[in-house]
Amino acid sequence: MLEKIKYNLSVKLFSRQMRIKCIAVLTAVTIAVITLLDLSISTMKIFDGERSYTVRYLNGTPASVLSGLNLKSDRYKITETSVKDRLTTVVIAYSFPVFVTCGDITSEIEFTGGTVEDALRLAGYEPDEYDYIQPSADTVIEETVYIDYTDIEYVNGSYTVAIPHSTETVYSSVKTAGTTTTKEGTDGLKQVNYTEMLVNGVSSEKTVTGEVILEEAVNTIKTIGTKKVQQAAAAVTTSSSVKCISTLTPSSPIQLDKNGVPVKYKSKMTARATAYTYTGNNCSTGVAPQPGYIAVNPKVIPYGTKMYIKTADGSVIYGYAVAADTGGFVKNHPTGVDLFMSTRSACVNFGVRNVEIYILE
Repeated sequence: MLEKIKYNLSVKLFSRQMRIKCIAVLTAVTIAVITLLDLSISTMKIFDGERSYTVRYLNGTPASVLSGLNLKSDRYKITETSVKDRLTTVVIAYSFPVFVTCGDITSEIEFTGGTVEDALRLAGYEPDEYDYIQPSADTVIEETVYIDYTDIEYVNGSYTVAIPHSTETVYSSVKTAGTTTTKEGTDGLKQVNYTEMLVNGVSSEKTVTGEVILEEAVNTIKTIGTKKVQQAAAAVTTSSSVKCISTLTPSSPIQLDKNGVPVKYKSKMTARATAYTYTGNNCSTGVAPQPGYIAVNPKVIPYGTKMYIKTADGSVIYGYAVAADTGGFVKNHPTGVDLFMSTRSACVNFGVRNVEIYILE
């Protein structure tokens, strides 16, 4: 009996000690878990410009923590974040949409406040003093606004163009009549400088600001000989054997010396000579015009005067002529003469020349 009582007492004592040990272990584990949790929990302070929020969290990011808060608006941007130990400080700014139209493209940005220029830069543009901006660049915006932006840029450039050369015709009394030589010319080159206005990247206007000659043009020179080659002939010949422009025939052939000058004449004069052709009218003296009848100033050369006319170098021999007409040239060139020719091209080829006029007896 005594042994049984001892056994029961020992069992009760052992069970009590076990319970105490178990409680102690559980208490230690709980304290450890709480301590570990306390070490893992972080604190985040959020400031939105009006209110402050403090949140304790086990893990996460500022964005995930912010998404769980009942903020004034769900449109915001994190403008500042700092971390010290287990304290994270976050500053946010509420945003609003701003629409920027450039050309045919309209883009939307989230803006937290500032000037129109700030909004344009946030949208990826670089405004300057040439650009068109509405509202103006310094306008402060605090709510949704539509901005019209035209990017205007001025760029300088240059290009080269050819300077065309022309042809000059000169007459040479040194070269034989009927011979023509040509010295080919070359085009020149010039640089044209310009300023171009680009509107939204597209050329709108180009203004020439200057030109620089890089190479001068060199004209082609066409030289026509006028020197009359004197044929070996008798010392004295007659007008009937000389090819001339006049179709008039003197009563008797005019004797000419080796230089083609009449052997007999009353006087000689040098005059400025032009050429004219058919006008549909008779001469001033009433005769029908034909090569040989010439226009004169009758105060200098009376009507009916018979003459022999040629250039000094003998390149043009007009031949036997009679003063039968007059013209408007007398006013500016009173001592000049106007030689009648059968075609306009003959007049053009003759142009204006000095001639020797031999007044015949």
